[in-house]
Amino acid sequence: MDGFAHIPLLVRRWWVVALLGAGAMACATASDDPPGRVGRLADLQGSVYWFDQEQGQWAEAERNLPLTSGDRISTAAQGRAELRVGSSILRLAGNTEVELLQVDDQRMVFSLQTGSLAVRLRTREMAEETELLTAEARLLPTRAGSYRLDRLDDRTQAGSWRGTLRVDESPLLVETGQRLELWRTGRRGERGELRHEWGQLPDDPFAVWALNEDRRDERSAAARHVSPEMTGAEDLERHGRWEEHPEYGAFWVPFEVRVGWSPYRYGRWAWVRPWGWTWVDEAPWGFAPFHYGRWVHWRGRWGWLPGAYATRPVYAPALVAWVGGGTGPSVAWVALGPLDFFLPWYRSTPWQRDHINTRPHRPGQPAQPIRPPTGPILYGNQGTPGAVTVVPRDVLAHRRPVGRALIDEPSDRHGRGPGYPGWQPTEPPQRESRPPGNPAQPIMRTPPAPQPSTTPNELPHRDARTPDQRPPERHIRDRLPIHEGSRERAPSRPAVPERSHDRPAPAPVAPPPAPGTRIAPSPPAAAAPPWRQREPGHERGQTPEDGRKSHPEGRQSRERENLR
Repeated sequence: MDGFAHIPLLVRRWWVVALLGAGAMACATASDDPPGRVGRLADLQGSVYWFDQEQGQWAEAERNLPLTSGDRISTAAQGRAELRVGSSILRLAGNTEVELLQVDDQRMVFSLQTGSLAVRLRTREMAEETELLTAEARLLPTRAGSYRLDRLDDRTQAGSWRGTLRVDESPLLVETGQRLELWRTGRRGERGELRHEWGQLPDDPFAVWALNEDRRDERSAAARHVSPEMTGAEDLERHGRWEEHPEYGAFWVPFEVRVGWSPYRYGRWAWVRPWGWTWVDEAPWGFAPFHYGRWVHWRGRWGWLPGAYATRPVYAPALVAWVGGGTGPSVAWVALGPLDFFLPWYRSTPWQRDHINTRPHRPGQPAQPIRPPTGPILYGNQGTPGAVTVVPRDVLAHRRPVGRALIDEPSDRHGRGPGYPGWQPTEPPQRESRPPGNPAQPIMRTPPAPQPSTTPNELPHRDARTPDQRPPERHIRDRLPIHEGSRERAPSRPAVPERSHDRPAPAPVAPPPAPGTRIAPSPPAAAAPPWRQREPGHERGQTPEDGRKSHPEGRQSRERENLR
């Protein structure tokens, strides 16, 4: 303190205020980052649908579709789906609908609208960040484990294969091997008293499938080079092998690729808020290597470098550079190399850019950041034959498969043309979408997407805490769940769905509550999933998978309410 005695008291107070203000500005700036944690549709069987709340339509889902707050997934009677967020797994039975109310760096909140859901949480940390909601109750995992939720006829059944579930607002705990049935008394739409009844865990086909998948995951090789919280990392061991690069250390090589394969060539581009253009790869392993790390061409083949080990790696929509100037009838891009800096084309903070741009290095060496460029540059992989992908501009605009429309151009323009860091092609005002996987389906026009009011380098961001970037249906209100019966759904969608997975800009709404406040599922104002149009073999009063009858008391209570 003696060294500061000569400084006037007023100046010292100003220093303190300035330091506190700088800290507050740093916190506020960090909130501008889009989520660093995202989900992924990892596997699907039968008919599985994804709902875009802004467009108000259901569409057929596709593998490797990125999932974030507000997305909804629905399965038909014979459908199943597997969602992954880092190391956490959600498995959906047939005739099930789940909404991702919140998926960001702080919380994971999942709402079961109807059907059966199995949840696998690998660590206590992930369990403490997870909430499972139904219209009847909020269920909070207290430790790692495997859990099951069923919802039918305004009743929730919560079971634990391993672990502990706590029922919010009550002393009830569901321990390993137990199952608790929950319902509310009173009229539909009113929040009555919570009642419960203990029962046995069902041993049905869904339980057999979910538990077998859990055991298969346990037997898989441990992730040595990447964090288990990297979404999509579980597929690396099954579809490739790890080798050593003399300069960059461990890199991953896929077992099998097609002739002429290059990164970011076989899949399609989708417009996903808040990131903008996002790559959706067609390979079963095609999530982690295209949203984290870098690609290197060595000894005549492509290998993926995960970068410095990070407990929670930061997601990016596509680690590519757009090259060739961005003008004319075609557009081109190239996968970033190990020393290339990724300057996001969406709004982000230096903190997030630093965590995306870590130099690959050998074990035992400190991680070094990659220096950002100061102008147009040539990227490391541009000199590799076949590394640059060129397609007509309308392939990008209409979100069509890239591999079917490749242009074989001389390398002078695109292979040697400079890249412009932070630039991306603008979103088109109107697009035509052809349902993926069904070339015979006629082209259907979709309404024009709202145009951003800023330049491509200043795209608006969406954050869970930012009021003007959350659509009304995605808003997480600070209130308790209500009865499902009080929700009014819009009419069912047309028989032939629009299958575009692209998301237009969200509408402004009030800000969501801070993390830790009570969260309830938003009443979906969208069309009912296609499978709710009474598929053969699925009548009211039957549960998914095994056709068990609904609880008789639930039917009688509805009859009494109708008489009132």
